[in-house]
Amino acid sequence: MSQDLLTGARIAAKALAELNIDTVFGYAGSYAMPLIECLPEYGIRFIAPTSECAAAHAADGYFRASGRPAAVVATSGPGATNLVTGIATAYMDSVPLLAITANVPTYKLGKDSFQEVDITGIVTPVTKYAHIAKDIRELESEIKKAYALAVSGRTAPTLIDIPFDVMTASAPWQGVKAPEYPSLQADGEALRSAAKALNSARSPAILAGGGTSGVEDHIRRISDILRAPVYSTLHGIDSGYGARYFGSIGSSAPFSVNRSYLAHDVILALGTRFSDRMHSKPTKRFVIHIDSDAAEIDKTVLSSIGINADLKSALPSLIPLLEGSDRPEPQPPRAAKRKGALVRLAEAAIHVNDGETVYATDVGSHQIAFLHAARGLKRENIVSSLGLGTMGFGLPGLIGALVATGKKGILITGDGSFNMNLNELATAKSLGLDLTVVIANNRSLGMIEDIEKRHGLDKKMGYAVDTPPVNYALLAKAFGGYGKKVPLKNLERELRNAGRGLNVFDVKIRG
Repeated sequence: MSQDLLTGARIAAKALAELNIDTVFGYAGSYAMPLIECLPEYGIRFIAPTSECAAAHAADGYFRASGRPAAVVATSGPGATNLVTGIATAYMDSVPLLAITANVPTYKLGKDSFQEVDITGIVTPVTKYAHIAKDIRELESEIKKAYALAVSGRTAPTLIDIPFDVMTASAPWQGVKAPEYPSLQADGEALRSAAKALNSARSPAILAGGGTSGVEDHIRRISDILRAPVYSTLHGIDSGYGARYFGSIGSSAPFSVNRSYLAHDVILALGTRFSDRMHSKPTKRFVIHIDSDAAEIDKTVLSSIGINADLKSALPSLIPLLEGSDRPEPQPPRAAKRKGALVRLAEAAIHVNDGETVYATDVGSHQIAFLHAARGLKRENIVSSLGLGTMGFGLPGLIGALVATGKKGILITGDGSFNMNLNELATAKSLGLDLTVVIANNRSLGMIEDIEKRHGLDKKMGYAVDTPPVNYALLAKAFGGYGKKVPLKNLERELRNAGRGLNVFDVKIRG
């Protein structure tokens, strides 16, 4: 054991470096400054968006696009609580990020001190692990434990809270190793039962959820053997399933896709939590559910066979048990003949994809239209808040994705969502990112207005759903970018001709 003394801040920074975290998003605050100040000593880049919430979203997007976790740092009190929405967004979509918050000194804890808050208590429901390190001797091991938990099993955010006197105290570096959490192995008898059901099925199908990242090759193999189509959740969209990919299901999916999905007698559900937007009623079909999170099995849909296992170990063991089939090739559902304005907007953005473009969305009708049109995109090139549905996520999420990948990005957003984080244009400009914003502008919270229309209340609720008249083209120029009002019919041309750097296109959408 080395006897060199390091401050708690340096212990935290060195631990992050040993965990190969090279980027930290965050916002300055007095109690957090000792850590922020020493990050460059350990080769760690610190990026400060315009708020702590945006920093958390950026760390989230960083992982979604690259598969590498980032950290987010905030100071005590409101700095820490501003992270909560970003942490909850990551938690609902199983995104690992490591949050580090500063707190008041230990001798001030529990005394309602200025900017004191029990952040570990607040985030416990939306983290996999949250701990306040009151002793500097546990700091290194706790940070490494938190990281290991975040990236193992069903991935999720974790948080370590560091009181200021722990941050500034000194102790020897211990050099402990991060713990290893082995993957869950599937029960052999359960896999044999699953294979028997799939082999004898009249019309089997695969449902790929957000937990299928990294096992797409295995899913394609299963689809080939069984001649089974692949459906997905919105989080499980992948471009590599070929002609047997029939689309994503759920309350926002095309009727033809949902009807096709309901016609299958055996469903192999992989890495999905069966959101209420997908399955709100009991099903009589035979469901085989494989998931690394035991809590998700039988929570929403009662499975005929439930297997708590890591897909990376379960699927290679399942494939040899499957038998080839002479079933006829399944016929894909018919595509809608008429395309609404939001679908046409999404397709215009997708048509300019060169394979090196990351797309992000905010939340609302534009998001649904884009995700159902995004069949040609790789999953890692789509950044979107799905489980929590966080408006304002898109711009900081895309910033994090572009920092991670060095690619160019297009944000598809609505005026309601964009208004929540438009200040992040300043971050995109200061970082020199190649980022284009496409605003589907109908001067309304469109999805809410649609719901109100179904209730016959849209004329009465304008004061709640109408958005302010912002000149986004001028706003872009105020942030040092290029802005233009663009008719929908000209959007694809404008995107192709857009220069590098920050661009904002304001597209009027009717209805």
